[in-house]
Amino acid sequence: MKCSVSVVIAVIVPTAVFAALSPPSHPLFEEDAVHEIHLTFHQADWWDQLVDNFEGHDDPIYLAAEFDWEGVHFDSIGVRFKGNSSYMGYPGVKKSFKLDIDEYLSDQNIDGLDKLNLNNGFLDPSFVRERCAYELCEAVGLATVRTNYAALYINGDYWGLYTLVEQFDQQFIEGRFGAGEEGNLWKGDPNGTLEYLGANESAYYNSYELETNEVENDWSALVEFVDRLNNTPIGDLVDSLHTQIDATTALAMLAIDNFTVNLDSYVGRCVNYYFYHRDLDGRLAFAKWDMNEAWGVFNMWNMSLTQLKQLDPFWVNPRPGEDRPLAERLFQVSAYEDIYLGHMKRLMAGVAQPDTLVARMETLRDLVRPYVYADNNKMFSNAQFDAAMSTNIYDGPRLIPALEPFIRDRDSWLRSQIGEWTPIEGLVVNELMADNVSTIDDELGDFDDWIEIANVGGSPVDLTGLSLADHFDGTTMFTFPSMSLDPGEYVLVWADEEPLEGDLHAPFKLDSDGEDVYLVDGTVIIDHVTFPALGTDLSWGRWPNGTGPWQLLSVATPGAENQNPEEPEVVVLVINEFLALNNGTNQDEMGQFEDWVEIYNPGVETVEMGGLFLTDDLAQTTQWMFPDTTIEASGFLLVWCDNDETDGPLHTNFKLSGDGEEIGLFGRLAAGNNTIDSYAFGAQTADISEGRLPDGDDNWVFFEVPTPGDSNTTTAIDDEDTGSPAGATPLALLPNRPNPFKPQTTIAFTSPNRGLVRVSVFDVAGRWVATLTDTEYDAGSHSVIWDGRSERGLRVPSGVYVIRMESDAGARSMKVILAR
Repeated sequence: MKCSVSVVIAVIVPTAVFAALSPPSHPLFEEDAVHEIHLTFHQADWWDQLVDNFEGHDDPIYLAAEFDWEGVHFDSIGVRFKGNSSYMGYPGVKKSFKLDIDEYLSDQNIDGLDKLNLNNGFLDPSFVRERCAYELCEAVGLATVRTNYAALYINGDYWGLYTLVEQFDQQFIEGRFGAGEEGNLWKGDPNGTLEYLGANESAYYNSYELETNEVENDWSALVEFVDRLNNTPIGDLVDSLHTQIDATTALAMLAIDNFTVNLDSYVGRCVNYYFYHRDLDGRLAFAKWDMNEAWGVFNMWNMSLTQLKQLDPFWVNPRPGEDRPLAERLFQVSAYEDIYLGHMKRLMAGVAQPDTLVARMETLRDLVRPYVYADNNKMFSNAQFDAAMSTNIYDGPRLIPALEPFIRDRDSWLRSQIGEWTPIEGLVVNELMADNVSTIDDELGDFDDWIEIANVGGSPVDLTGLSLADHFDGTTMFTFPSMSLDPGEYVLVWADEEPLEGDLHAPFKLDSDGEDVYLVDGTVIIDHVTFPALGTDLSWGRWPNGTGPWQLLSVATPGAENQNPEEPEVVVLVINEFLALNNGTNQDEMGQFEDWVEIYNPGVETVEMGGLFLTDDLAQTTQWMFPDTTIEASGFLLVWCDNDETDGPLHTNFKLSGDGEEIGLFGRLAAGNNTIDSYAFGAQTADISEGRLPDGDDNWVFFEVPTPGDSNTTTAIDDEDTGSPAGATPLALLPNRPNPFKPQTTIAFTSPNRGLVRVSVFDVAGRWVATLTDTEYDAGSHSVIWDGRSERGLRVPSGVYVIRMESDAGARSMKVILAR
């Protein structure tokens, strides 16, 4: 059905929005807390061993210790020191620690996390700089490590209060960029200037650390990026970098460091940042690390306190002989400059507004105060802790600015330089479609891409002058006409490259292979989504409606409340027989010999076929939709696979390949588009069909006399004729039980011969999530269990996932639904 829409009213609930994914909740980080962590070393000289294992080692060695936190006990985890200045410059025994939970047992973790950092609060008598700086990072959409506090005990003695910090590793990557993400992660240490050092990848080894995929050691994405960053003319820089980096994350990182005067960073010492090569879109996304010296503590340039508070918004100070092209070149592009300043204005209008930020810091300080007072190993006194918000403190000659006056004076000065922004509450990008073929037409009858904007707040929002963009090249932004959106209302913008067709038509189209959409107020990004490759008439939206994370929706709802899979509809049908090389067996209604697939209903009730899907590519689960027709109980339906839909309602938009491919039968979108049946076949012989014997059975055989639209009762060709023994155990991936499932499901499969079988999980965007088995099996029936976690043990979000089985006998796929 097609429809047209402008503004539609429904009731929705407001929420905050971020560009990076929100990770699954974790008991160590889900609320403000001081967690009591106990380490027990049984080595008499454990301290000396920790020192020996750390000092002078590029790759420090872990020491075994017992671990206890609440009800969690591990007999053995790995413990080592960490840090550079926080190790050498911190007096006494309160060093920072890295805990490797699975150092000795590979499946050992704390609710999916296997590494933690305990940071000692170096040069921060307030104990809030690091945590609050990371919270500001999250506010501008950066992928950000979670933090909390830990009271550490070693061998029963209270060692001190630490900032508990999540590790930036593979688990972090999957939690922020998506289950199955396994791209390269680089750390910009020890001197990652992002200058171009030539085409030889090895020239970059001493400036950066490759943290993942070290065996492959592929640095090509980094080299190509720095080449374009440094060597592209400024006028072409946006277009050149658009496919290389997520520029908004790079600009947000730079804005955070300047805003908080955190100069132990890229723009200053050129350290303490990460960039990750996303599988989703092949672009680099940036993130922050190590922020304990924010708000003016790091000052190797000997600036005065006033100079620090009034640091130029575009301050960059490389060492002699170095450049900082990520800042220096991006700041020369007006569109990038606007985004950069927009990040600062968003901070000043929200979580970093002085009253809000100072109150947040005081709340955290009240939480940790008793633990700070009891900490006899801390760097500063109790009096200095108490005074840290209002009084400058000195560590020898080093000035540690008082937080509250620094925050207020910095905010006041920035507002005088760059202006300010009034927040727009409740306005979100809610749903989009990048390949609209038949879902909804515009006022001229065109089926164009569309973007849905929703007001999830409690007050009307004036859209006049706000903008949408898919690319900050300065030429293709769409600007809303004079209009407002009441609470609970939606508006569609047609992304059709035809702005002359009306006020709600944008000068850009969406890329069905995936890209970005930004909602912008002047220079401030209000909302932002990066979407994956999307099939025909499939929409990408927030679930729950208006508030939740982005995902593939069960049904497109342009201008209305988003919907997602309900309980899957139980459809019992099988692909029963097919003929992929029909040279003279049977003709269609046009008198042509075309490929065909026979669907069989083994049940006792008639099955409605309208809205189900048939495909020859299991990755395209909505390739061809059945018309409104039925199959009676024990009945058959013949579908002509001739890539000629004009011949009739049961003619598909694909052909079958005689060389072998896949056939899939999938459910309705509104019920989750789950797998009903699928079969992967090999090379075929002309006018010989392949099918089940008897009807609906798991046993696939070849038929010299095909029976289209009738029962498979003829004698199967034996092994000497076809090379495939009749009656042999088939290659099959059986429906999982239960489905939907929580917390785990059993996946059964059969194999016709002994051999290697791999069963893997992918998300709907085709990204690998986990391998459930990759081992040799005997012929026959087997099963594996998926517990809803990624390869690294991280719980993946609710949604539709694809199970794929591969062996030397062929491949099978099906969809499953995880419902948390």
